[in-house]
Amino acid sequence: MYLAKQVAQYIINKCSVEERPVSNLKLQKLLYFAWIEYRKRTGKKLFDDKIYAWQFGPVVPEVYYDYCAYGGMDIDRRYDSSQIGITESDAEVLDASLAEYLNYSVSRLVSKTHERGKPWHQVYVEQGGIKQEIPFSLIEQMECQ
Repeated sequence: MYLAKQVAQYIINKCSVEERPVSNLKLQKLLYFAWIEYRKRTGKKLFDDKIYAWQFGPVVPEVYYDYCAYGGMDIDRRYDSSQIGITESDAEVLDASLAEYLNYSVSRLVSKTHERGKPWHQVYVEQGGIKQEIPFSLIEQMECQ
């Protein structure tokens, strides 16, 4: 299992190398979908950092605050991939998730996380859980079947 910050650095680096940098908002959505895809493929958690229901969807606050200075602009950073610590096999899973979701616009990713009955909708809308934790058990139940 990794820290969400490691996974975020991997995503940012991969996107920068491919000259497709992402904003903090898009990064948050890519993290969320990477967590789901990883769980589906491996049966394990990608990271254990808590995910919260914020206005524009699921957010890992520790990662959000690392990149909030970028505002809505693309995160223009590169990391030494050997220092991030993602294994080759796990990188393959992350790359597959990115291949699926990176082409989505931010608004489409937000819409996808906001779908009725999905974890964000249940916590944020149905339970009035603004900035409340989205339990991993709910994500697994609703997204990983």
